[in-house]
Amino acid sequence: MEPLRALGLSAPAEALLLDLLQHPDATPAELAAQHDDVDASLEELAGLGLVERTGDALTVRPPRLAMEALAERHTQQAALARDSAETLSELWKAAAGKQDYLEVLPTYAASQAVLNSVQTDAHEQVRAMTTGNLAARELRIVDGMFEALERGARYDVIYGAHVLQDANALHLVQACIDAGETARVFPHVPLNITIVDNRWALVGARSEVRRGPEFTAVVVHDSPLLAGLARIFEALWRIAVPITGGTELNDVTAGPSLDAKRLLTYLSAGLTDESIAREFGVSERTIARRIGRLQEALGAQTRFQLGVQASRQGWL
Repeated sequence: MEPLRALGLSAPAEALLLDLLQHPDATPAELAAQHDDVDASLEELAGLGLVERTGDALTVRPPRLAMEALAERHTQQAALARDSAETLSELWKAAAGKQDYLEVLPTYAASQAVLNSVQTDAHEQVRAMTTGNLAARELRIVDGMFEALERGARYDVIYGAHVLQDANALHLVQACIDAGETARVFPHVPLNITIVDNRWALVGARSEVRRGPEFTAVVVHDSPLLAGLARIFEALWRIAVPITGGTELNDVTAGPSLDAKRLLTYLSAGLTDESIAREFGVSERTIARRIGRLQEALGAQTRFQLGVQASRQGWL
């Protein structure tokens, strides 16, 4: 029972409780024949107020009362943790002289720990952009993401164009899409940004220089800076190209084929699809499909963006 585990009940104690619910007259000796370390499990259940032991007699208490009392204790502990966080933040700010909405993460491991917490902390929406790397081993599905999607959290993710150049990377992205993620691609993603419910964001970037840390990351809490990061994401999201389960692999680095270059030249000259189709001796629908594949390859949402990106890549 996942809720009981989440409240800290061990697997042996959980099994013992379920057995007692089905066999309320069982004695500790009888239970010991079926379960390991019965005394420890009974002590654990008694501590949660689920079982009362008097000699060899065991009584299962009404679980609703016990669980409500436990929930109240957890609520009080959560309130205490929040108060402590505020107090510690004030002390940290006074000692370090920093803005209280920024937390600098000293190591890559610290940033990964924060990233892993996103899946359990997100209630409604996660918006993320990732620079990634052409090496597929650096693109991975974050632990707990599928569970968060199942729970109802929405994921909108912008990937760099590298995912269209590596079969393994594209396979991972499409696995996330199949699970419910909405994904888009943009040629030059500037930063790794993960925004959680408009409450906080993790921002990270790899260093381009040899001296200093290789990876820098900060947590940004509710502030004008957080709102600005959200606007940056939305601006890129509007012009990024959707990825679907049917998106095919492209090799941008290999450059265009002669036909693709010819097609781009006709488009830049302002020819209509009908005219281009006549030049190629194919249907307008075929030309539209070829243009769509070029847009995906270069991360362009419109034909104007396709021309700009093709020029930047030296394809025109």
